[in-house]
Amino acid sequence: MTTEPTVPRRRPAHEESGAAVSTPGDRIESLDVLRGVALCGILVINVYQQLVWLRGDPTSRNVLPTAVDLIFFERFMPIFAMLFGVGFGLFLERAGRRTDRPRLVLARRLAILLVIGGIHQFFHVGEALLPYALVGLVLLIPMSFLSPRACLVVGIVLLVLLPQVQTSVGLIAGLLPFGFGLARVGVPDGLRRHPGRIAVAFVVSAVVVLAWTVAQLAGVRLPVVSVFGAALGGDLLHATASVAGAIAYSCLVLLLLRTPVAPALDAVFAPLGRMALTNYLSATVLFLVSGPLLGIDSLADGPQIAALTVGILVVQIVWSRLWLRHFAYGPVEWGWRCLTWGQRAPLRRVG
Repeated sequence: MTTEPTVPRRRPAHEESGAAVSTPGDRIESLDVLRGVALCGILVINVYQQLVWLRGDPTSRNVLPTAVDLIFFERFMPIFAMLFGVGFGLFLERAGRRTDRPRLVLARRLAILLVIGGIHQFFHVGEALLPYALVGLVLLIPMSFLSPRACLVVGIVLLVLLPQVQTSVGLIAGLLPFGFGLARVGVPDGLRRHPGRIAVAFVVSAVVVLAWTVAQLAGVRLPVVSVFGAALGGDLLHATASVAGAIAYSCLVLLLLRTPVAPALDAVFAPLGRMALTNYLSATVLFLVSGPLLGIDSLADGPQIAALTVGILVVQIVWSRLWLRHFAYGPVEWGWRCLTWGQRAPLRRVG
C-alpha cells in the first residue's frame, strides 16, 4: 500500500513561534454547530446514566423512558465520537503546517486527553474521553501513515468490524477512525459545496432509522446477517441503526444550516460546540452539585430530571456565548492547547 506524506513543507523559523498556537485555526462553523447539538443529546442520556451508575445498576438502557431511548440513546454519542475523529484529523493536517513532527504533537495531545479522561472517570463512570484517547493512540497514530483514501477505507472497515467485538465501546472505537478518515480526504471542507449529497444521505439514513424503530416497537425479530460465513446478528444491525441515526441527525442539521433558521442554530449551538470539552466536563460538575439540591434520588423523578437537564443546557449556552465574547478558547480547550504545544497561547481575544 502506498503512502502519501502527511507533513507539508515546514514553515519558516520566524513563524514557528507562539503566534502559531495563539489563535484558533480556520474553524468549520457547521462542525461547531454539530458538536453543540451532539452535546445536548449526550447530556439527556448522561443524566440518566449518572443516576443509574450512582446506584450501582449498569442496566441503564432498560430504565430509560421510551421516548428518550428511541430519540437519544446512541444517536448523539456517535456524532460526538465521529467529530472527535474529524477533529484529530484536522489537527494533524494543521499541525503539519507548523512543525515537521505533527504526529508527535498529536500523540501529546492524545496523552493529555488520556489524563483528563482518567480523572473524569472518577466522577462519571463510563465517560467518553478516556476511550477516545486510547483509540487515538492505538489506531489513529498508525493510520496517519496511510494515504488519505487508505485511511478512510481502514476507518470504514473498523466501523463495521469493531462493534461485533463489543457493541458500545466497539462502536466508538470504529467511529473515531471513520471520522479521522473523513477529515483526511477533505470531507469537512466540502460540506457546504454538496447539499444534494447531504440530502440523499439524510433520506437513506432516515429510512434505515425509521425501519429499525418500527421493528423495535413492534417487537419484530430481525434476521441474522451472514458476512463471509460468520453470523452477525443484532450487533451489526444495532450498530448500523446507531450510525444511521447519527448520520440522519447530522445531515438534518447541515441542511437546516442552509435555511433561514441558520443564524439561530449558529447563535445557540456554535458557542456550545466550540467549548465542547469544557461543557462536557462541566456538565458532570453541574449534575453532581445540582441533582441533590433538586431532590433527585430516583429515576422516577421525571420532572426534576427534565428541569435539571434543561437548566444545565441553558447555563452552558449562556456562559459559552459570554465567555467567547472575550476569550478565544474555552478554559479547558485553552489549557489543552497550551500543554499540547508546550507554550502559553494568549487566551483573550484580540480586537
